[in-house]
Amino acid sequence: MLNTPAGRMFLAVLSLAIGLLLFHAQIADALVVRGDDMLVQNAYDDAAQRYSRALRFDPGSVVALDRLAFVALQKRRPEALRAATDRASEYLKSHAAEPTVLFDRALCYLKLKNYRPAYVDFARAALLTHDPQDYTFAGWAARRAGRLGRAIALWRQALRVRPDYRPAAAALSELRQ
Repeated sequence: MLNTPAGRMFLAVLSLAIGLLLFHAQIADALVVRGDDMLVQNAYDDAAQRYSRALRFDPGSVVALDRLAFVALQKRRPEALRAATDRASEYLKSHAAEPTVLFDRALCYLKLKNYRPAYVDFARAALLTHDPQDYTFAGWAARRAGRLGRAIALWRQALRVRPDYRPAAAALSELRQ
């Protein structure tokens, strides 16, 4: 049976299917690398296509999601930013504690001037990472969202984590002026 053309075709298709199942993460990584090549050439649309394809092979690829958000931020087009936030939101449904994706989605929300959800995502990322940068971004988003008291608390938390963190100190000193 396998010596017939139909049998050989079946075996080839079966081999490809097994290969896709076994190597989907590696295929996704290769697509990310190719997308990075496109990004270096400022071919943002081509890079975004590669990252999107990578996510089809490996929906759990934080690297592909991170790059897709980066491209959206570079393109500065609302539809690209919304697509990136949608992709990130879908991912976060099953991986709620992924600070990189939270931070990326928050940056996209900032560009879209959606300050409240940006503040929420930055604050969640900060709680997960205890990174002063995350606290500082959360503070700025909180201030833009009209939550000045919360912004001050977040900037102070950034300084508790790293007392010499200049962006948080600058944010607080700006309020005193």
